[in-house]
Amino acid sequence: MIQIRNLHKSFDDLHILKGIDLEVGSGETVVIIGPSGSGKTTLLRCLNLLETPTSGSLELGALHLTFTPGKPLRRDETLALRRETGMVFQSYNLFPHMTALQNLMEGQVTVLGRSKAEAREKALQLLKKVGLADRADMYPHQLSGGQQQRVGIARAMAMDPKVLLFDEPTSALDPELVGEVLRVMKELAQEGMTMVVVTHEMKFARDVADKVVFIDGGVVVEQGPPEQVFEATQQERTKQFLNKLSV
Repeated sequence: MIQIRNLHKSFDDLHILKGIDLEVGSGETVVIIGPSGSGKTTLLRCLNLLETPTSGSLELGALHLTFTPGKPLRRDETLALRRETGMVFQSYNLFPHMTALQNLMEGQVTVLGRSKAEAREKALQLLKKVGLADRADMYPHQLSGGQQQRVGIARAMAMDPKVLLFDEPTSALDPELVGEVLRVMKELAQEGMTMVVVTHEMKFARDVADKVVFIDGGVVVEQGPPEQVFEATQQERTKQFLNKLSV
């Protein structure tokens, strides 16, 4: 589904990603962990071109993009990749002037060209899926953080992406609201949705991930099934990180 080869990202003189190689299979849940400032979110943002990599290559399905310094991507290449990915943000990023239902309909109508009736039907189905059918006509400020994030997940799914990208989706939530969001994500994983998740929720990584990737200093230090990374760690740096978390 996704192949990343020798991916680099620099901001002026700051070299953030230093040659990332990563594969994500169709239907896999890949969880990316690591300390703050390690490059996790930058990598995720490169996957849907919110940040354009400095060099390297990215394949997603039939799309193959090569990044060369000083050579920007064509607009159609950027749009083609973004149509295949759905992004769930740390801070929800819902349109505040739109109801939950309207948030889910907007992209379907303006980007995918669906009729309002078709978009509404799809939106209502997805709100039901995330347990918010009774909140369709509420605005974001009328919803709890957990409910807003579930609307965010449903909105990403409304675009029928091949891959869902999650950028620390529970880090802005009160502890008692975290579970309701992770529950929806776990259900999606069980249904075979391809997901790449940046998170500090180690129990989720243990229970749900097909692959855990530990990043530090802009490089992949270790990756493998959860039982390998958590129980049979190969790298000393990974051990140090996990020991601090007491997982």
